[in-house]
Amino acid sequence: MAGGGFDAPEVAQGKGNKHKKSKAAGVRIDMTPMVDVIMLLLTFFMLTTTLSAPQLMKVSLPKGDVKDKVKVDMGNVLYVRVSEKGNIYFAQGRSDGSESEMKKVEVKNIATELEKIYAVNNNLLLLLKFDRKMKYNVMSDVFDEISRAKIERRYAFLKMEDVDLQKIVAAGG
Repeated sequence: MAGGGFDAPEVAQGKGNKHKKSKAAGVRIDMTPMVDVIMLLLTFFMLTTTLSAPQLMKVSLPKGDVKDKVKVDMGNVLYVRVSEKGNIYFAQGRSDGSESEMKKVEVKNIATELEKIYAVNNNLLLLLKFDRKMKYNVMSDVFDEISRAKIERRYAFLKMEDVDLQKIVAAGG
């Protein structure tokens, strides 16, 4: 057999069998280039995407210099203390430096209680004191409720002192 048709099936010479059936060649797709492209795309997007942690809020705290201190009438102060167990207590300050009896408040009622107190005294300053051992989500819930309240939001963070812990224990904390 000279000439072309190298890929053509052989024709059998003989009686009855005019054509010999050839096996069909399977289709084979090489996946190596596709895997290479996928890995290159994955690497590209990993290197070009900025990975930043989600932030709930940014708090700018003063350095605490003497010139930063502000004189406040204690009658305009509302102490908000949160215990280790997540119990929230309100205590209204008095002009003589003392404070009223602590009142336990549920998280869901913070906004309404603040609005009631703010209706009586619109110069209200919240002093927030959180126990370091409490869960973070309680603090987040307290901030959410303060922001839901229809008041002028003025608050400051103070360190929870031993006196505060004793008041919380005395209130049932």
